[in-house]
Amino acid sequence: MELFSELYGCYYEVVAQILRAAPLSRRQAEELAVRWGYGESVLQLIPKLLNHWPLLEEREGLLCSKLAHSPALPVTALEQAWLKALLEDPRIRLFLTDSQIAHLAQALAEVEPLFRPSDLRFFDRYLDGDNYADPAYRRRFQTILEGIQQKSFLSIAYLSPKGRTRRDCYLPLRLEYSAKDDKFRLYAAKVWHGTLQGYPVLNLGRIQLVTPARERLDGPLDIDSRSRRCDQPIVLRVTSERNGIERFMVEFSSYEKQSEYDAQTKTCLVHLWYQKDDETEVLIRLLGFGPVLQILGPEPFAAQIRARVLRQQALLVSAQAERPAGAQQQ
Repeated sequence: MELFSELYGCYYEVVAQILRAAPLSRRQAEELAVRWGYGESVLQLIPKLLNHWPLLEEREGLLCSKLAHSPALPVTALEQAWLKALLEDPRIRLFLTDSQIAHLAQALAEVEPLFRPSDLRFFDRYLDGDNYADPAYRRRFQTILEGIQQKSFLSIAYLSPKGRTRRDCYLPLRLEYSAKDDKFRLYAAKVWHGTLQGYPVLNLGRIQLVTPARERLDGPLDIDSRSRRCDQPIVLRVTSERNGIERFMVEFSSYEKQSEYDAQTKTCLVHLWYQKDDETEVLIRLLGFGPVLQILGPEPFAAQIRARVLRQQALLVSAQAERPAGAQQQ
């Protein structure tokens, strides 16, 4: 099975976008090239589309397509196998309707999935994840997702960790999935009588009821202040011991980072950026790498790492001291 084809690469996509949008001005074509491409080099495509490839022609100051039909790429066998694998993941039902799932299941009936859930073994994930098979959970999730898309206010009944249920009005901003916790979180703006009350984070599993609300917000909403990037990146060094570099890159694949590999020491120097709200989770995930990772800065973050390590060491020493003498000898 072919894993990659240049027909599905960046520049082919740029050309397809221009041809689909035609007729358009040259400036509009250049804007599409910049948006869908990697840099200024994609601007060279437009002269080629006019002079070397028989795809565009100029008519009355506009670039017009010479194609009889809009360009479309078929779904590859690999993409079909990937889609079939996703259909077996219970989380996919949170984002699709029953009719969409039935349509995909019928279209992919003869396709063998790329992998199955039973092929995956999670050794570093908590076992109390959200119940994605619960129809009520799915309805609440889709109501929240629709609220984010339409920027509409929601009334949410939330069960606190102390066992108290409180109903408040929120403007949902974004959903986030934690692979380690196997849970979804909702980042929202809390509003009361038109006044912004802050930006809480709600666990989807603790939300009991979601209904539309008529609340409005008097004044601007500073979303960027709720999910802003850290002031300084974490500077760390990862060694190749126990496949540390590859494991680190996979673990933090979704984070913005700059890395530089030193072939002599077989280590990788990394600058890692993160959202301030995620600092505690990032800290815990870094601690999970143990001695294959060294925090070089900034000092406040490194101090948090040292404090947690010392606290864990104290707990271990205390636990050993409390064991019976016979148990210690064994």
